[in-house]
Amino acid sequence: MKKQSIRRLWATVTCKVYVERCTGCGTCADICPEKVFEIQEVEGKKMSTVVAEDRCFGCRACEVRCPERAIEISGFEMLKVDPPPEYPPEDGRFLRGNDYSPVAVVAILDTFDFKIPPELVRLVEVAVESGAALAGTLQTENIGIEKIVANVVANPNIRYVVLCWRESQGHLPVNALVNLVKNGVAEDKRRTIVGAEAQAPYLPNISMEAIERFREQVTIVNLISEDDPKLGADAENVKKAVWSCIQEKPTRFMGHTLYDPGAWPKPPICQKLTMKITEPWKPELSEKEADILLQIKEAASRKGAQTEKSGEPQMQESRRKEDEKLLEFLGIKKRTPAGEG
Repeated sequence: MKKQSIRRLWATVTCKVYVERCTGCGTCADICPEKVFEIQEVEGKKMSTVVAEDRCFGCRACEVRCPERAIEISGFEMLKVDPPPEYPPEDGRFLRGNDYSPVAVVAILDTFDFKIPPELVRLVEVAVESGAALAGTLQTENIGIEKIVANVVANPNIRYVVLCWRESQGHLPVNALVNLVKNGVAEDKRRTIVGAEAQAPYLPNISMEAIERFREQVTIVNLISEDDPKLGADAENVKKAVWSCIQEKPTRFMGHTLYDPGAWPKPPICQKLTMKITEPWKPELSEKEADILLQIKEAASRKGAQTEKSGEPQMQESRRKEDEKLLEFLGIKKRTPAGEG
């Protein structure tokens, strides 16, 4: 395929809002990178209004995200782009398929690496065979998601992330990934995913630029359901999801309207993770909390020094007995039978 720049036929793009369907939810105004839409009150009803059609470059994010299918973008030329030579920048447990496909498939790994079910492996294979750009597994709610973000934003053609298999109750990566796209990350050093219920939903090793691009660029298609667990584990369901994403015309699938909207109209972000934090799961302390903790440590250190310096046999014996009781309680030291010792 001949390499093409990311562009649209600006002069011919038309943005239409079907007012009878629009509920004024604001999704289009929030997602549009050029602020083409505004939510206004018309005859007592809130609805989306086109206020800057000349700025529209046909990314069709508004079409894809609109829950009521109330927006139509026409008159543009859909283009694909060649990913950069370094794509995908991060290694991992995934297969590479069609670089020009609009969909990546993520199967949740809820077992140990050496116990991966063959059915899960098959889901990954089916996804690539059906036309996915990337298909692989996700195990953790932090470094695993960071790698997905890095690889997806390096390929502007990817506009959907399909989630399949089942949620991992230990890491809750599905919950974390869905909340990342929906809510973003907090303004803290760990970049905590807002609203995530996982234990360590932190993304400190990837840039904010990449995180925000990921949120703009992709739509999550979640096949995992607690009510019907078979949906996410069904290879035919995954195959149909990929097929729906690559269609030129809007296709209804599990409550989504899916089709290929073309490449995201901005250059790829191709960057490897930078391991900035060795223990991002440790809580951040305020200055007051850190000062209190320091005082406690200093007081404990002084007390220990005084005890050692005093050398009182009685105090040392009492401390030894307390340590032995603790070791016995933890099962590290066997309990001494009565009459011995």
